[in-house]
Amino acid sequence: MVNKTAEQIFANEKAVFAFNGSWCVNVYKGMNPDLDYGIMLPPRISNRFPLLVWGGAGSSFMVNAHSPYREEAVKFLKWLTALEQQSYLVRKTNNLPAIKECREDLPQVLVDFSRLLEKSTHPNSWDVWELPLVNETLARGIQAIVLGKKTPQAVAQEVQRVKERELAKKSN
Repeated sequence: MVNKTAEQIFANEKAVFAFNGSWCVNVYKGMNPDLDYGIMLPPRISNRFPLLVWGGAGSSFMVNAHSPYREEAVKFLKWLTALEQQSYLVRKTNNLPAIKECREDLPQVLVDFSRLLEKSTHPNSWDVWELPLVNETLARGIQAIVLGKKTPQAVAQEVQRVKERELAKKSN
């Protein structure tokens, strides 16, 4: 099942839960403005490891160091991330803001999402990154598992093969 279908089924109250991120607030609002739902972490399967959910990466803006408009771009980004603009964007877009000072403008569902950010993890926050092709293989493999097209064991073997191949390339 693709995510859009899963979102529609949940928004139409045909599913008891959905695995989604904070962007779903706008999605569900568009599909069913009266949908009453809350946010929760998935259940723990072990106390041996911390419960972390993939997410929390957000978006990034970059300014080309060689741009003739570098100063203007930085000025614009400072303006965009100022309290007034972020508060406006929260109210109009139902997205998590770039700054914490907008918390009072958040609808309850986004407050709940923001409280769970401490339980999120993302490669951008790690000290060590995996090789890009290995990450891609893993991400596609997880999708295949969710879709019922591959087993976790098959994905693990595929990721291992890609990892070994990529490491061999680096050593040559």
